[in-house]
This record gives sequence, C-alpha cells and structure tokens, in this order.
Amino acid sequence: MRQRAWPVATIVLGLASLAIVLAFQQLPEVQAAYAAGAFPAEMSRFQRASTLADLAGVFGDPADPAKLAAMRAANSLDLYIFIPAYTLFLFTGAAMVAGGLRAPLAWLSILPALIGAGADVVETSRQIAISADYANAASHLPLAPWCWTKYFALAFAGAGVTAICWLGPKKRWVLGAASLVPLLATSAFAFGVIALPAVMTMSNGVFWIALIVIGVVELVRKPA
Repeated sequence: MRQRAWPVATIVLGLASLAIVLAFQQLPEVQAAYAAGAFPAEMSRFQRASTLADLAGVFGDPADPAKLAAMRAANSLDLYIFIPAYTLFLFTGAAMVAGGLRAPLAWLSILPALIGAGADVVETSRQIAISADYANAASHLPLAPWCWTKYFALAFAGAGVTAICWLGPKKRWVLGAASLVPLLATSAFAFGVIALPAVMTMSNGVFWIALIVIGVVELVRKPA
C-alpha cells in the first residue's frame, strides 16, 4: 500500500490542479469583465507588470472596476487553493518518480518547486493588494521579478524530474523529455524567441499531464 500512496496522491492532486486552471475563467467576476479566452493573456500581463504604465495597459486609465474585481477574485483562488494544490502535486510527483523522499534526486525537483511556490505567493499577494487598493498600486510594484522567479523555478522543478528520469536507477525517457519542456519554453519566451506568454502555461501542462499519466501507470502496475 505504501508504494501506491505516492501515485494516488500525484493523480488526485494533479487532476485537482488542472481543474482549478479551468476554473479561473469560470469565475463570475472574470466572465463579467473579459470576453471568452481573453483572461489568461491579461493575467499574464498583470503578472509581468513593473510600472504604473504596465498596470494601465491591463486595467485601463482610469482603472476598470470590473477588471480589478476579476483579478482580485482570480488571484484569491490562486493564492488560497491553486498554489497549495500544485505545490503538493509537484512534491508528490517528484517523490513518486524518485522512489520516495529518501532518494537524493527527488530534491532536485522539490526544492525548485518550493522556491517557485514561494515566489508565486509573493507575486499573487501583491496582485491582490493592487486590485484591492489601486490608488496605492505603486507601492506593490514591480511584480515581474517575482513572476520570472516563479516561472523559472517551476521550470527547473520540471528539469529536476528530467534528472530523476534520466539519471536515476529507473529510466523514464518520455517523462524526462516532457519534464524538460517548461524550461525550454520559459527560456524561449523570456529571451524573445517566442512571443506568446501562453507557451509557458501550456508547457507546464505538458509536464503535469505526463506526470499524472505516470501516476496512473504506477498505480495499475502490479507490485514486484
């Protein structure tokens, strides 16, 4: 039973994390402020804001109260539900692939995941503060350094899984390749090779889905 605990936790937390991603655009405040499909790009712009001009590009000048309410609702869901869910998912997934927390390679993924989640907490808390008290938004800028710390740390968490898959005793070549996608995509966007910020979210989706699939494989496999 203990061998199955990590896969079960990985599957449950992974599916919950993906469901929460879909839930962001279903929030009433988001649907009231943004046309279908427009919200993710605007949230990304907000996360990468460094100046008041950047914020004006997101919310308008003067700021649109509906957009402020939408961002406040989405970031509250992010801070209190999504961040804990995906952090635990990445934690259990790394432990599952490595064969437990005693495997040193597991921490190549877990430590960056914790750093990324910590940066996400700071970034999201500041976004909530800006959308709740826009008159004092300047005091909570810049957001961009926390955003990039989050994305790159989570990308290195994926690369850590790649190291587990390719260097550990149990080789998983396909998962290792999928786990490397976030680092490649995040680097490509950061250095201007790709112009769409959605590539970072989608690349993490590739990694997460591959991790869930391995969880299912491990769960149904007969113990030796």
